[in-house]
Amino acid sequence: EPIVDPFRDGRFRLWENFPFFLHNAGYETGHIGKWHLGSGNPGFFDTWKSFNSTLPHWIGEPHRSDYRPDVHTEQGIEFLERNAGRRFFLYLSYYTPHEPDDPPKRFLEQYRGVEHAGYYASVANLDWNVGRLLDTLRKRGVLDRTLIIVTTEHGRTWSERPGTTEGMCIAYEEASRIPLLLRCPGVLPEGVVWRSGVSLVDLMPTVLEAARVVPVLRGGGLHGRSLLPDLRAGRDQWRGPVVMENIPQRGIDGSYYDERAIRTERWKLILRKFDVRPELRPGELYDLPADPQEARNLYESQGPVVRELGTALRQWGERTADPLAVELGRYAGG
Repeated sequence: EPIVDPFRDGRFRLWENFPFFLHNAGYETGHIGKWHLGSGNPGFFDTWKSFNSTLPHWIGEPHRSDYRPDVHTEQGIEFLERNAGRRFFLYLSYYTPHEPDDPPKRFLEQYRGVEHAGYYASVANLDWNVGRLLDTLRKRGVLDRTLIIVTTEHGRTWSERPGTTEGMCIAYEEASRIPLLLRCPGVLPEGVVWRSGVSLVDLMPTVLEAARVVPVLRGGGLHGRSLLPDLRAGRDQWRGPVVMENIPQRGIDGSYYDERAIRTERWKLILRKFDVRPELRPGELYDLPADPQEARNLYESQGPVVRELGTALRQWGERTADPLAVELGRYAGG
């Protein structure tokens, strides 16, 4: 039965998401792993084996107990085995790689002597676990008619950058340009490397179109766009700029700030508002093809570009009801 209408008390913003629409369309839905939006099932997952954040990576004593990503994979395999004969959606959210990077020792062998070996070994463990999920789908005969998406919430940097000490919630390329892998033979072309800009907000309309589910939206239109038409037609072109919203955990000068950035094929404009004082600071502008390491700030010398991108950011903020994007866009001259 469909879930009781959540819109009656105005809480539609949380509920207007694709697991909710898939659930109401008859999909068996499951979430396993890190949720980070509270500890309880929000109501649209039939299977819920999740936690809010910060659980240790080992169930008990490190290297003498079960490694949590392996356990979550086992739970995911159980979900797939149970639901392979029906329509299903599984959101398996691994917490790793995340400090402390301490995966099973067999994954560390190939990275001996490599800086950040624990991080790379944690990723290698995830590669192995994703392979176990694919083997389960293959065994049940549904691999090639299952849409598989592998991505992450952010990258990270170990270099000296303004922003969080963890190097994650920042707009620089090493943190914001993340992997996005999609597989579904017969629906998507195979072996294609996409070069134009997409955003994770594009996943919701993409998934819903692939599932042939039409959402009933009461909070406005979708912010993203389905990637399927361009992927099928091979139109690898920038449709418009990509906007990034960041709330770094620790700002420079010991203050906290909010950050918005807008990226085109060539340019990236980064703008920040600080809580302490508070004030806006001069932004950063990078010519990415000429300066992929984002080492030369052109904000002061490229006024027309700053104003053009500021205008685009303001307009995006107006469309998506993001007042900070509107304020920062105006500050940049838009």
